[in-house]
Amino acid sequence: MDLAGKTAVVTGASSGIGKAVAQRLVDSGARVALVGRSEERLREAASAWPRDSWLALPCDVRDSAAVQAMAARAEQELGRVDILVNSAGAFKAAALTELDDETWRELWETNVNGTLFPTRALLPGMLERGFGCIVIVSSVVAHRGFAGMTGYGATKHAVTGFARALTTEVRRQGVRVVNACIGPVDTPIWEGMTTPLPREEMLTVDEVAGAIVSAMTLSDRQVVEDLLLLPQGGLYP
Repeated sequence: MDLAGKTAVVTGASSGIGKAVAQRLVDSGARVALVGRSEERLREAASAWPRDSWLALPCDVRDSAAVQAMAARAEQELGRVDILVNSAGAFKAAALTELDDETWRELWETNVNGTLFPTRALLPGMLERGFGCIVIVSSVVAHRGFAGMTGYGATKHAVTGFARALTTEVRRQGVRVVNACIGPVDTPIWEGMTTPLPREEMLTVDEVAGAIVSAMTLSDRQVVEDLLLLPQGGLYP
């Protein structure tokens, strides 16, 4: 896929992986709808980018009606949406005995509903045109079990299962689905926490964004259905 002239929607775009992917897309000539809860933070994230390359769309991806409205506005203002990157997510490490109901709801609603709702809203247009690419940012915890990740891991298993099932539904209709299982990334979420390895050995958001965008730019005859991206040194020192 040549990204020049394409239109993308990126959730979780105000920071981290979402912001880095959005910047790579803009640098490649795509127009990007930036989705996040705070319009101010979205505008700040994109402040150095060409103004005609992005649109800030504040939206809570946990809210189905709000997501439908966001998708309609993205298509109205930017035209057909060719790419969706589901990068919005919540992270909380806790043993099961310490996982309270409020935290569980936040993890499920953000990570699972926040992936399903945007995909469901934008998929019909892709199917109608017979073209599209959907990226679902999952985690290495969907591949391997880790202590303290029962709640978070369950949500990432859910979105990985969602991605793999969706692939079987849409691959013959011109839509590619990339399930990106990402290892530890050096972001502020680790501040104050015990990390699995030194932060300087973790992946950077730019490295993750590069891998994701590379998966998009394969020819339309190819698809990376499962991307497992880990630090070269492994997950533990």
